[in-house]
Amino acid sequence: MNHCVVFMLDEDKDFLKLYSALLRRKGCQVFATDNLFLLIKYASSARPSWIFIDEDCAAGHSAELIAALNQQLSLPDTHYTIMLKQKSCASLNLTPPAHCLYKPLALEKIMRIAENCCIMP
Repeated sequence: MNHCVVFMLDEDKDFLKLYSALLRRKGCQVFATDNLFLLIKYASSARPSWIFIDEDCAAGHSAELIAALNQQLSLPDTHYTIMLKQKSCASLNLTPPAHCLYKPLALEKIMRIAENCCIMP
């Protein structure tokens, strides 16, 4: 059985609903929320493969949020992706390394992750 788990942190309920449904159809387990506390609470036991974070939820502190999540959760195999409104993430100094994603292109990236991580051969 495939155990690809994807977490999403975003305040846009429509975005969460749409992308959660798409990922579930591809075989991923999805936890989508706008609440950082709930994300931390459930991620520690669910051990997600990916955590997508909308930049608005990070309130301009994406690097600090990812560092804090990484330290709090201690999940070395978890990948982090910050979804941005601009196309460049050159100004972000992300440690641990994280992916940056121009949010309008999120569907393509999320579907690639589903194909590589979630879909059973």
